[in-house]
Amino acid sequence: MSATTLPARRAPIRLRVGFGEAAGFLLVGAMLLLMAMGEWIAPHSATAFNPMHTLEAPSFSFPFGTDEFGRDVFSRVLAGARPTLLLAISAAALGVVLGTVTGLTAGYRPGAVDETIMRVMDALMSFPGLILAMLVVVMLGPAAINVVTAIALVFWPRSARLVRAVVVDLAQREFIEAARSRGETSRFILFRELLPNVLPIIVVDFSLRVTSGILLAASLAYLGIGVTPPTPAWGLMVRDGQQFIEIAPWLVVWPCLAIALASIGTVLLGERLRHKLALPGGGRAR
Repeated sequence: MSATTLPARRAPIRLRVGFGEAAGFLLVGAMLLLMAMGEWIAPHSATAFNPMHTLEAPSFSFPFGTDEFGRDVFSRVLAGARPTLLLAISAAALGVVLGTVTGLTAGYRPGAVDETIMRVMDALMSFPGLILAMLVVVMLGPAAINVVTAIALVFWPRSARLVRAVVVDLAQREFIEAARSRGETSRFILFRELLPNVLPIIVVDFSLRVTSGILLAASLAYLGIGVTPPTPAWGLMVRDGQQFIEIAPWLVVWPCLAIALASIGTVLLGERLRHKLALPGGGRAR
């Protein structure tokens, strides 16, 4: 067989995973693991007092040291992942769902409906995020469901404006005009034609909202209007440890590092998703 008739060999498929992507997946995976199993894998109780070991420096027995009540900081950081992360993820999910429905409706219904919805969203966005969340929690009380609601209200208008901006463009595309000409209902067009096209943007938005949710949940706990003692939470640990920062800096360093790593992980993953899932030019191929 001559060289010209030899079948061409396919180049091997190589999956390239960048450092940022790997770090994002690793941090988010660790974050989810801690949220699910942090209390069970903690070597000590996160709430039990131990007066014999108050304010001990990091050691083999207590890798992150102990607090003023002798509680193991390492165990509290592990157990504190669930209150912080569960609030952030739940609030991000609720806020993005509300924003998606609102943005779809406003973008597809120009005129009075769009104008009314957007003015309400502008009114919510006129408040700084932390101030709005504080007002809601103070009015409703520091229960977990109220904290989730407060943070979701911060995310709602921002997600709505993002989805609306995409839908306004998509609503003028040929495939939407074709659906209208077939006599499809508005509900069908919203959820079967427009929603699949904005879904990649929603996924990316959700990942970035989780980052903001972690910071907001930690901030509310730090201010004393989020998670309440004795439940361990990263923001609450920072608040309680700041009075000992000169003699026991580990009380503040480790929960702050946990907040930072969780936030960095979701940001890295969100950026990677943005590159992977973003639809160039928008719209579906028909």
